Amino acid sequence: MTVIQLYGVLHRYGVDVLLLALGVTLLTSLLKKTVMKSVSKKVFVFLPFGLGILIYGLYSLLARGGACFTADALRAILGNGIGTGCAATLYYIFYEQFLRGKFPADPIAPLLECVPEDKRQEASKAISDALKGVCAEDACEKIEETLACFADPPLSEEELSLTAELLKEYIYAIT
Repeated sequence: MTVIQLYGVLHRYGVDVLLLALGVTLLTSLLKKTVMKSVSKKVFVFLPFGLGILIYGLYSLLARGGACFTADALRAILGNGIGTGCAATLYYIFYEQFLRGKFPADPIAPLLECVPEDKRQEASKAISDALKGVCAEDACEKIEETLACFADPPLSEEELSLTAELLKEYIYAIT
């Protein structure tokens, strides 16, 4: 995001809306995990917008120091409240897509179907250890040697070579 895009977001929503949206996101997550566990998931689509309008209305009430609202003030509360809900939804989507860990702790173990399930973690660690300090040209050979020790039933030379090549490409792609 460039500085100009960031300025555009701040100008469009305002710092107050973005900060309140963070609070709405946290409150929505808290409600989702505690009080509203058994509620339909469809409710959570609209909840940030409702909470955004409510919280922005309370914020506006406190900022004005009273409850005297004109039509323009009510329109601004409704518009900024919906903006708060929208920004809260964007925060949540960003969290789900980029920050929440959905990758397995060990990305190699699920690929080792030729290894018995109770030995996959051990084989994955052995492959990772064997590749430390090894150049890319020698990686296939090290993976083949390690995999040959763990494969059950043993793989043919061709299967072992292909599996090692695939694992090497995958490991170098994720690291």
